[in-house]
Amino acid sequence: MSTKVKNQKPLIIAAIVFVVLVVAGVVIWQVTAPKGTAGAKAYTLTVVDADGKETVHNLNTDEEMLGAALQDAGLIEGEESEYGLFVTKVDGIEADSANQEWWCLTINGEMASTGVDSTPVEDGGKYEFTLTVGY
Repeated sequence: MSTKVKNQKPLIIAAIVFVVLVVAGVVIWQVTAPKGTAGAKAYTLTVVDADGKETVHNLNTDEEMLGAALQDAGLIEGEESEYGLFVTKVDGIEADSANQEWWCLTINGEMASTGVDSTPVEDGGKYEFTLTVGY
């Protein structure tokens, strides 16, 4: 083998290792990237727990409806009913129906007149779920 080829061998190996590391990094980022952070519409979800503590989530989505966007982001869970999704858990906090707790959705400061599945996501929209007691 010539000296020229021997001198290039470490350079070729380094280039291959670099490419493999870059590809591995991109794959890991794609798998672990948080859901609900990519999209054309930016909106805010504020979660108010039973103690009044607020947690604000700044999100982006391409989803049309709030329910799908928040489920994609892993922020809500619920039970399907004939009226759509009945939200029972928000940001890991479950409403206790035995204590008459439920999640109240407000949109830009006004109580929602639609369910989460039929509420469109508006760019710049401000949505809030408040854990509420009583009816």
